[in-house]
Amino acid sequence: MAPERRIDPEDEKAYTWDEFEAFYSKKYKAKALAAYWEDCEIKSKKPKGKGKGKAAKEEKPEKAEKAEKADKPKPKVKAKAVVEKKSAGNFKVCVCGGAGGIGQPLSLLMGLDPNVKELCIFDLSVAMVPPAGVAADLGHLERKNTVTGYQMDIGQKPVDHLQECLTGCHLVLIPAGMPRKPGQSRDDLFKINADIAKGIVEACSKYCPGAMLGLVVNPVNSIVPAMAELYKKKGLDPMKIVGISTLDVVRANKFVGIETGKNPNFINVPVIGGHAGKTILPLFSQDK
Repeated sequence: MAPERRIDPEDEKAYTWDEFEAFYSKKYKAKALAAYWEDCEIKSKKPKGKGKGKAAKEEKPEKAEKAEKADKPKPKVKAKAVVEKKSAGNFKVCVCGGAGGIGQPLSLLMGLDPNVKELCIFDLSVAMVPPAGVAADLGHLERKNTVTGYQMDIGQKPVDHLQECLTGCHLVLIPAGMPRKPGQSRDDLFKINADIAKGIVEACSKYCPGAMLGLVVNPVNSIVPAMAELYKKKGLDPMKIVGISTLDVVRANKFVGIETGKNPNFINVPVIGGHAGKTILPLFSQDK
């Protein structure tokens, strides 16, 4: 029997459970993913015309019911999980460095995410595009969220200016910092970017201590543990400080897709280790 296919409302295409799981496992946890699958409409199959008259009509529901039970993927979840997934959308997110080269597309992704109700864009007044301008553009997206821009002059302390921006945040993304220039060592970069990250993390510890902090500040391998120690000294949970290396996973999936001629949407190569050349470890064997 052919595996059951269901219609994904996002692209209105039919997928098997394996295809669906491979694509969305990076976006949803197992429980939410199974709930999403249950919420998808089953692709209808045209009857083959076997059987005649009333007897055939009476047999059909019973057979359909058995087929449906046999094809349903595991794990099964209660309807409550579906309600929880749909009700998401009340999160406040701040992107610190949101007017920069990485910050702008990152802010766009947050602005498009249905889970984000309030988006704050913070950057320095010397940014090429004013944070208020980025916020104004993203505020025109066809979404229900609100987008606000905040800026600060060089030399000022984030803890003195980010109270309104950070208060109530559930997630703070920090792509702020300087990129590594030719001839510059990671140690040199650390001295510059650690101070930038420290100022923002200290402000977060005061105004949104329960928020998750996603650091995109290089060198990530050194910045993350340093900021985690800062949180420890303040009596806060250091596990709230995480380094974002999604780019490594995206690249691994793309490169494998190119080599194999497969759609990268259905490739999922976990990448463990760190974000430096010597510590990145893509686990190709773990992709189905």
